[in-house]
Amino acid sequence: MIARTAVDAAIGRALAFLEAAQLPSGDFPVYASTDPAMEKDCTLDPSVFPNALAAHALSFCAEAAQLTARAQDFLLAQMGKGGLWRHWTHDHPQAGSLPPDLDDTSCASRVLCQAGRAVPDNRALLLSNRDFRGHFLTWVMPRLRWSNAWAALRQLRHLPTLAMFFRLTSAKPGDVDACVNASTLLYLKRFPGEEKVIAWLLEILREGRERQCDKWYDNPFVVRYFLSRALAGRAGEAGPLILARTAADVPASSLEYALAAAALLDWNGDADPHVDALLAAQNPDGSWRRAALYHGGRARLRSGGFAEPHPDTPHWGSEALSTALAVEALARWRQASERSPSQARSC
Repeated sequence: MIARTAVDAAIGRALAFLEAAQLPSGDFPVYASTDPAMEKDCTLDPSVFPNALAAHALSFCAEAAQLTARAQDFLLAQMGKGGLWRHWTHDHPQAGSLPPDLDDTSCASRVLCQAGRAVPDNRALLLSNRDFRGHFLTWVMPRLRWSNAWAALRQLRHLPTLAMFFRLTSAKPGDVDACVNASTLLYLKRFPGEEKVIAWLLEILREGRERQCDKWYDNPFVVRYFLSRALAGRAGEAGPLILARTAADVPASSLEYALAAAALLDWNGDADPHVDALLAAQNPDGSWRRAALYHGGRARLRSGGFAEPHPDTPHWGSEALSTALAVEALARWRQASERSPSQARSC
């Protein structure tokens, strides 16, 4: 049995760490490294997406309200025209080298809208950014659709830069990625054609293709986290699949324990062993160890799967991101225990 007081104390230490780590602009430090373990050659790399994810995670914890509000300020400051976001911050030296994308845009938009912050209505643009199957395209590019004509015209000014980006990286204009679709589904909630996205995500879970469904994510714990939060409450078939897969896989890092706990809690699963592991792994300063959440992409194979990432591919993560996701898991476990007091005891 897990002591509620131990969870409360762990959350308190984590929030103290995040309070010290959060930058004046409201963002949390994010690192990039070509080392998948992120144990060497890590450099600060200010980015929007991990901060949107951290803000989402902290929103489950009432005590983190000030941290979350400052993170929301950061996201608003990084918003582009029409309510679009890119991966890198405005002042990043490579910010102009890539187009806006639906992953950053959906995650940032949802965080802000959930908090009642004003965001331009970008729904029509996102809905127009789909392929012939009804799946969302990752990149906001010049496309022959009236609802994103203004965005297309804006992007036309940067065609040489965009051409270079798609030539020198694994990104392609027609990229369609499962986690990006899951985040867009979560943000848009209900829309015409949603069943096509839901059916695709369920197919991935049924076939156990978590490692081979997204160019930017190959960790099954990460993929299940995104698919689970998008499908919870709208696709009951996903629950048993996610619960079974999560029970069968053993996490290799605190980040994976946190993501697994969150996915289990989406479906009222038993997250106690994962919460126990998180409590045991917390560092003395209140943080959890840095681990990679996503990477810079990999080549898409003709079979539909993906090659292994190139050795020079960057990976992103940080202690702050791992800690924010651990706080989500602990805060949500605490909420679940309040609904079912038998799950926790005080001491």
